[in-house]
Amino acid sequence: MLSENVMDHDQQKNPSNAIFADSHAHLDFPDFQEDLEAVVLRAAREGVRYINTISTRLDQAPLLKDMCAAHTDLYYSVGIHPHEADKAPDISVEATMDVARGCSDKLVAIGEAGLDYHYDFSVRDRQRETFRNQVRAAVALDLPLIIHTREAEEDTRTILEEEMVSTCGGVLHCFTGSSDLALWGLDQGLYISFSGILTFRNAEDLRQTAALVPLDRLLIETDSPYLAPIPYRGKRNEPSYVTQVAKVLAELHGKSLEEIAQITTENYRRLFRIGRSRQGQADGGEVLAYPIGSGLYLNITQGCTLRCRFCPKWSAPIVHKYDLSLKGNPTAQELIEAMGDISGYDEVVFCGYGEPTLRLETLLAVAAEVKRRGKPVRVNTDGLANLVHRQDVTPRLKGLVDELSVSLNAQDEATYQRHCAPGLEGSYQAVQAFIQAAIPHVPTVTASAIEGLDGVDIPACKALAESLGARFRTRHLHRVG
Repeated sequence: MLSENVMDHDQQKNPSNAIFADSHAHLDFPDFQEDLEAVVLRAAREGVRYINTISTRLDQAPLLKDMCAAHTDLYYSVGIHPHEADKAPDISVEATMDVARGCSDKLVAIGEAGLDYHYDFSVRDRQRETFRNQVRAAVALDLPLIIHTREAEEDTRTILEEEMVSTCGGVLHCFTGSSDLALWGLDQGLYISFSGILTFRNAEDLRQTAALVPLDRLLIETDSPYLAPIPYRGKRNEPSYVTQVAKVLAELHGKSLEEIAQITTENYRRLFRIGRSRQGQADGGEVLAYPIGSGLYLNITQGCTLRCRFCPKWSAPIVHKYDLSLKGNPTAQELIEAMGDISGYDEVVFCGYGEPTLRLETLLAVAAEVKRRGKPVRVNTDGLANLVHRQDVTPRLKGLVDELSVSLNAQDEATYQRHCAPGLEGSYQAVQAFIQAAIPHVPTVTASAIEGLDGVDIPACKALAESLGARFRTRHLHRVG
């Protein structure tokens, strides 16, 4: 039997049939122990179809798994909140990965993870180590990261940049930071989520920041049971109240509530990879598989290790007629289904918007399926996989990758640095080491450089490639695909 409170909500249920997603709640907290079913029902009647219930400790995983199994559109994360860093028995990368591997397919993220220098409930060095390891786990598992940051913007940015959060993506949750942090996060490919704080009377600066965030990067959340929005401030927060946050965003962006609901829900589904279409494109029309000549090319990541000044993707990521820009990283299953029938292609090539070896597990899973179907696999790479993954990954390519095309790009480090702008120290040396390491495991390893690029000496590049034991190929400036 429904309580009077539930009946009141039923009488006021969402009249527009808009669908909302609460991207961040804590439904396992004691606050919901007595009436979880009523809370979920109220959310549904307000149009809140999707809810992420977010981990703060690794030992919560079994409870979250069971909770989400019992509710169709409830999803969860695993991670260590900065407040819990001192109490966590194991903050290693392996601890998070082991727990995540035991979770169901409703696990959609790592986190919440981050830094909180406002309360300092955990020692800051321990917070930083825990956070760094959570980012590494997210990258390794190819799951988006849920980021908590409070009065710790500089360290948050440093760790996320050094650990290359752009390769896994994620969200700055319950955003209350500076406009500079928001713009930086957008540049990293992150989403920005706003909570009930956006409705507070003293949050004008935050509303101004929210107005600057592009529509395709906006998320909404409650952070239940905390931060209830106006007109519920002072009460326990719950997912049904997320519509109040959407109303403020609608006003700020000059959209209807229904439009903001649609936009933020599509963003939610994209980031957490829920309900993508299966016909060669992701939700929103993103291209995952595209033919060029006799090959089928796979676009597997939005992340990149380099910011090459000659790369066209920074201005217009168009190859032939295909827009390869991605707003999220597709799963292995999505890529396999996007390939369709590959019998008519001579090879399958991992080459798209970003660097494919950043998503090594996804690459290997898809490559195994391609090989099962009897087709050769080529990987076009920047050669930094060993540096990024902090181990020699080339033995894992054996039997799955038939050819590596490695972008050597320059005959010396100074020229490489000038054109490729690597974010990791020692990148030029790492490319050469990767080429040598790959040769025993991959039948064909070819290094390449671009003719027409200022200062690049093609004969010297060819000589260097051959000295490393690789073949050499000349590419041409402004010729893509």
